[in-house]
Amino acid sequence: MPVKSALALSAVLWLALASPVAAVPTDLIGTWHVLVHYKDKLTNNPETERWEDRIWVFKTEGSRMVWVDYPIVVFDDKDGRFDFSSGRNARVLHYWEPNEVQVGEIHEGLAINQRGARTKTLKGSAAKGWTSAKGRPGYRSLNVVTFEETWTIEMNGDLPKFIRDDVMGSASTESMEGRTSFATESIEDGGNILRGSFERDGGARAGTFRLTRSGSTRSVGSSGKTLMDRASSGETLNRMLAGKLTELPGEHDEAWYRAKIEDGTLTREDRFALRAAFEQRLRETLAGDTERATYKMILENLALKMERLFVDEGKSMSDLRKMLRDGTLKP
Repeated sequence: MPVKSALALSAVLWLALASPVAAVPTDLIGTWHVLVHYKDKLTNNPETERWEDRIWVFKTEGSRMVWVDYPIVVFDDKDGRFDFSSGRNARVLHYWEPNEVQVGEIHEGLAINQRGARTKTLKGSAAKGWTSAKGRPGYRSLNVVTFEETWTIEMNGDLPKFIRDDVMGSASTESMEGRTSFATESIEDGGNILRGSFERDGGARAGTFRLTRSGSTRSVGSSGKTLMDRASSGETLNRMLAGKLTELPGEHDEAWYRAKIEDGTLTREDRFALRAAFEQRLRETLAGDTERATYKMILENLALKMERLFVDEGKSMSDLRKMLRDGTLKP
């Protein structure tokens, strides 16, 4: 072989080996944690960093694909996700990223709340993509406003684009349309991570997204019963909790808090620490309960109420125990 040809061939082989080869998502079927980082131009603070996460589940039913969206995700480790300073669960205003423990939870499988979950059945194929759109537009009455939602997965080569279109209107009015899209731009970790651009309502919200393959989900239970309505081994849970609160949990005793409250030096951090101590004690009480994930949000709410009763209304630990026993303190 001529020297020049050999050198040219070597260069081609070197470039082929050096160039990154995109991994192909061999199968979307399964469970995915969806994390979105975005900014919202329509808010008073358009440069504020915002985030949201959800769970998507893809499964097959015959030749169809079923896409399930769970907008409420529950982590055991809540670190860095929410701000409780306003008395409610508000997402922190910066781009949240899961820590090492939370990454492990994603891989093992997260808990989801069924509230707000939506399901669409899509037809199509891996080559052409899928859509929930009907074959022809639906009938529209002159007087009745209808809402139609179409979920689509377009395939740009091996890169899926997830689209959700909303259309509201009637035959006598102009339709209002909205689109949310997740356009995959890269695939990593053998198809277990998809990254790309996020856009909603014509770019009013724009940013990036990451899909991470996750373990199977578990439901947090939604019977509607409060913690105080449940029973365990013949003993009502409120009595169980009252029996474990024989003293104020945490680093300081009641006298320390009362002195701080009276002289006005109790800080917001002190209150957060007390609330966290209450929640930890409540969790420890249910440590052996197989349904403890069901109680997670309930215990957070109960800990918040206990902290406010103790600090703002001057209730003692004895008062709180009595309120738990007689059922006047409930989540």
